[in-house]
Amino acid sequence: MRDRYREAVREWRIRYRDVMNDWKQRMREWKNLAKSSMKEGYLPPLPPLPPPLPLPSTPSASKTRTNVVASRIGDEELQVIDMLVETGLFTTRSEAVAYLVSEGVKARNDIVEKVSSTVDEIRKIRNEAQEYVKKLRTDIGLAEPEAAEESVQEEKMCPQCGKDLTSLPEDISVCPYCSADLREDEQTD
Repeated sequence: MRDRYREAVREWRIRYRDVMNDWKQRMREWKNLAKSSMKEGYLPPLPPLPPPLPLPSTPSASKTRTNVVASRIGDEELQVIDMLVETGLFTTRSEAVAYLVSEGVKARNDIVEKVSSTVDEIRKIRNEAQEYVKKLRTDIGLAEPEAAEESVQEEKMCPQCGKDLTSLPEDISVCPYCSADLREDEQTD
């Protein structure tokens, strides 16, 4: 990965030198034009500065990203992200952060695998606990038996991203994962 970055920066420097040499040549031509036109009483406009050259995006940074995550990071990490953007390696902070997160997930895949193997078990235990509490509420008279049967939650999925929304409040109208409008789904039923 580091070699790809170095190669990208090297290519960017070469393109940058070429663009700057072209601009210097235009400035020399402008200088000659300015000398002759000053005798006539006017000064021609300066040639425009060349636009900054972005580096080519890395393959994993160019993936479509639709999820938004707000996060607090330290000054040191922000300086690194800004440095990556300033050099043109990434065009935005968001792109740089997304790439670094992706690489971090890949680098610590061992942790991801350990956690993902227990997620189903945690969900099963949580559902069992919720069912037990509902039954207990009915048994001690805090809920009517009919209400207890009606309150059994069906699995609720987001129609756009497919994420499980069962553990979220019933009255949510926007998916917290992809911002899909959940009211549309209810209206079509």
